[in-house]
Amino acid sequence: MRIAITGGIAEGKSTVLGYCQALGLSCESADVLAKDVFVSPIVKEFLTSEFGHLPERREVLIRVGMDHDFRRKLNRRMHPEILRALQRSNAQVLEVPLLIESCLQGQFSKVWVVTCGPDEQMRRLVDREGDAQAARHLIASQLPTRAKVPFADRVIRTDCPEDTVKSVVREELRLSFPALVH
Repeated sequence: MRIAITGGIAEGKSTVLGYCQALGLSCESADVLAKDVFVSPIVKEFLTSEFGHLPERREVLIRVGMDHDFRRKLNRRMHPEILRALQRSNAQVLEVPLLIESCLQGQFSKVWVVTCGPDEQMRRLVDREGDAQAARHLIASQLPTRAKVPFADRVIRTDCPEDTVKSVVREELRLSFPALVH
């Protein structure tokens, strides 16, 4: 049994993954893997050639949100290595933001789509990145979460009290891993 957690940027995927880990399940995050790949020689070389210097993460994020061609080039360098690492993983629960976009949903027993709604998503992203325009561009550059919902075995709302989210996660895990979660 392997569960994939997906959803849009700043919607609570990592929080839900953290709840799963706290309940004793083995977990892996494509975002964490991406941070490792981001500092790899092939990506550093590409970024240096694109920017004329090695940019900070924030500078890259802004450009990813605004420049479709750049985003495609960067993804071509990063995604194959991230996908290989995900496929090698023995984790029971994996956070895969681009699950649907990468057509990986068939490799998982269940798909959870995490959402908080567009207004809350924007608020969270502006709080995190500090720039409303960059936040709008990042959100617009991604597949809308509503397009991921039809692939979901479970939609988990994170715009409600934390105890409610934890309770939903615990119940879903109890159904999937009855020997591990009571």
